[in-house]
Amino acid sequence: MRKAAANLLRVASSFAEATASRCVIIAAMLGVAAFCADLRPIVQLDDALIAKRFSLADRAASGKIVFVAIDKRSLDQVGTWPWPRGLYGELLDRLVSAKVGDIVLDIDFSTPSTAEEDALLSAALERAGGGVLLPLFRQQASANSSETEISRPIPQLLDKSWPAFANVSLDLDGLVRRFSLGDIDNGIPTPSVAAALGGASAAIESQLVDFSITPQSVPTYSLSDVLDRTVGAAELAGRSVVVGGSATELKDIFPVPVYGALAGPLIHVLAAETLLQGRTLKTFDQRPLELLLATCLIAALLSFRYIGVTRTSGLLAAFGLIGEIAAYLLQRDFAIVIRTAVPWMLLSLAWVLALNERIDLGQVVAAIARTNASNTRRLMVRIISNSSDGIVAFGDDLKIVEVNESARSILKSDLGADLLTAANERVSRALGELVHQFAASPGLVRSVTVQFSENEADSHFDYEAIITLSPLEDAISKSGKRFGGCIIIRDITTRKRYEARLKRLSEEDQLTGLLSRREFLARIEGCDGMVAVLDVDRFSRICSTLGRAVGDNMLRAIANRLSENVEAVPARIDGDLFAIAWLEEIQDKAVVAEHLVSLFDEPLFANDMRTNVSVRLGAAPLGPTDPEEALRAAESALYEAKAGSTRWAMFDPATAQAQARSRRLEADMRTAMAGRQFFLLFQPQINLANGRFVGAEALLRWRHPELGLISPAEFVPIAETSGLICEIGRWVLMEACIEASRWPYGIVAVNVSPIQFERSDVEAEVRLALSSSGLPKSRLCIEMTESTFLDNNARSTEKMAALRAAGVALALDDFGTGYSSLSYLADLPLDKLKIDQSFVRRLTRDAGVMEIVKGIVSIAHGLGLEIVAEGIEGEAEMEALQNLRCETGQGYLFGKPQTASEMLANHVLQEV
Repeated sequence: MRKAAANLLRVASSFAEATASRCVIIAAMLGVAAFCADLRPIVQLDDALIAKRFSLADRAASGKIVFVAIDKRSLDQVGTWPWPRGLYGELLDRLVSAKVGDIVLDIDFSTPSTAEEDALLSAALERAGGGVLLPLFRQQASANSSETEISRPIPQLLDKSWPAFANVSLDLDGLVRRFSLGDIDNGIPTPSVAAALGGASAAIESQLVDFSITPQSVPTYSLSDVLDRTVGAAELAGRSVVVGGSATELKDIFPVPVYGALAGPLIHVLAAETLLQGRTLKTFDQRPLELLLATCLIAALLSFRYIGVTRTSGLLAAFGLIGEIAAYLLQRDFAIVIRTAVPWMLLSLAWVLALNERIDLGQVVAAIARTNASNTRRLMVRIISNSSDGIVAFGDDLKIVEVNESARSILKSDLGADLLTAANERVSRALGELVHQFAASPGLVRSVTVQFSENEADSHFDYEAIITLSPLEDAISKSGKRFGGCIIIRDITTRKRYEARLKRLSEEDQLTGLLSRREFLARIEGCDGMVAVLDVDRFSRICSTLGRAVGDNMLRAIANRLSENVEAVPARIDGDLFAIAWLEEIQDKAVVAEHLVSLFDEPLFANDMRTNVSVRLGAAPLGPTDPEEALRAAESALYEAKAGSTRWAMFDPATAQAQARSRRLEADMRTAMAGRQFFLLFQPQINLANGRFVGAEALLRWRHPELGLISPAEFVPIAETSGLICEIGRWVLMEACIEASRWPYGIVAVNVSPIQFERSDVEAEVRLALSSSGLPKSRLCIEMTESTFLDNNARSTEKMAALRAAGVALALDDFGTGYSSLSYLADLPLDKLKIDQSFVRRLTRDAGVMEIVKGIVSIAHGLGLEIVAEGIEGEAEMEALQNLRCETGQGYLFGKPQTASEMLANHVLQEV
């Protein structure tokens, strides 16, 4: 009777548990359908699924809209930002002449530029006939304000164009998914850029962008190609054009689904394409359908309990897959967006409900617990036996009660052995200390790790033992003073060898066996003496000619010679760079340095190959300074030895300071352009016959924010060495042309570095500067020195001829100070010859110089060249040059280098 009652109670309890589980799952399904659609994780999952459908159903753009991108190439060609607005005017004229449709300039014109530039763009807008859309931006009135205001183009531009809103809005997760059809501006509904291009009316609502339209299918051209007519009517006619930034530097890039990040103007194009292709994506409230789905799933699962779990799982998975396929087809073919995250959650909960209906989970858990209890002992024994680590179990009498084969072979002990006497001495000692600690504080788990070694025959093994004591409750007193213990022994021989190898590799150079840079610095720290750095001349050329293997052999031979002949600490610190340290005070450092470089007067032998090498050496004292600083000082001395073509050099603080200043100027020069630290001065050029202003030479200056004015004689060679002279030269050319375009008359002379002339497309840069500034080509003169064409005369002559064909004048600068061969003058396409100031200043007091200048003037006039004399400082010099029929003069007599406004006030305006 009692047994039957107990069984009845178990059945009732099981039924109650199953009913409670069923109710919880059903409530969860209905709650998910009714309330979870707007939860952030669900929305994110739906957005990811929608984006995946876009990527699987990609479609091409219609081609009716063209994106003209302000890319990095366009920025580099113009060289300044913001661009002169006259440049946009020129672009509009090119687009109108190509007979394009609507034009959108997605550029912020909300602040005035110069009056001239604004007038140029305004005139171009008027010529475009009102077919240009300029952007409006709704933005916060201030950083902490919830009020907004509208940023508009300046009235001078807005009056001749159509406004359109160009805002790009982000969802909560920071991605752009929607676009606006319009907004209200001064009470007037105004369309967005997308609505205007897509032919939709303005409305205060937003729509989803169809990101199945691929950005790569949108016709995209660089703005620079449109300006130089590479792209013309054939590509643009009849199409609407969106002009905007795509360069990363302009920071008009937004994250989007599918494609990662897109430029803001390209997002407007995709939004307009969404409208043009009739892809207005439609959504609706899915809650009623999701509640119906939850109800149907619950009813079906409760009605068909006899269907097995496997079949039910398959049916639910198939139902979800069919729903996902249907959502994909609806989105692809009918522009209907279905969110499937909630249905997937409902199917998952339905699977849990099916499992609950068919399995008594409580019984399963109880069975698992019983199985685990019966197998624990067997499992532990198997684990101990099969473990590759040695495992020992012992009681509080320290006698072994379990031990596997690995531990037997290591400890040479078996069951019943006393660990205090039978184990390794270090293990026994650590175990005894751990037992004392446990006795002092019983009830706490104690653990210690100890390493020990064993030698077997000719082999050495390293082991690591982890000893653990765990408290056990006494069955009578429950005092916790009893314990059980375990020792896990791991073979760490391989790890020890690997650590030793890593240590050796970190200390030694792998190729030569010398010390590494880090170990070398550690060895010399705090020592007195001297450190030297040795470098192999032309090593890279040797490697490129004979091969890298020969170069490696040579480095080994150098290391051997150093190790065998120098009583010091040698190291290889980088490539073909070696370091040697003497850790005692050196009395005659020069003798030591000369001895070191003389070691390599005899050839090296590498793989039976005899090779002559030369080396350079830089040395510096060791002392209380940081060893890294001492090594840098030696490297600085090495640099000085190379620059001075000497075999060795000692560290000189003054020279190092000059080198540090050069390195700093090179580093600061890279940011000087963006910081507007460079500026131009102009030195007037005067007609010597009548004293009238004929032009000016543009002279580059640098005002460093900390160091003040830097001389061109100092920073120009640094710019040429680093290659930055090309970028600086482009800027000088553009700025000089823009400034000269404001003068009523007169040429501007611009110097072009030989490096810039060789590496850059000077002709293209000149044409761009002239077109951007509006300066007539006849008012530009390019000056270059003889070194420009001495190394590559034929190619340089071709480039000079192309420049001259572009309509600008060419002048040979500083004539008389270089090679100055008269033979090449007849072959060069020159217009002017500039006599160097070193001749002009000695003209009246040195009869020999007078005769030289007479000869130069006579030959130049015979070749039809105009003479420009530099460095005129006195009246006597001017009169002498007038008598020699020299046409143009330049020097302090007429004016020092000055700003353009000062020059115009002193010369041009007075003459006018």
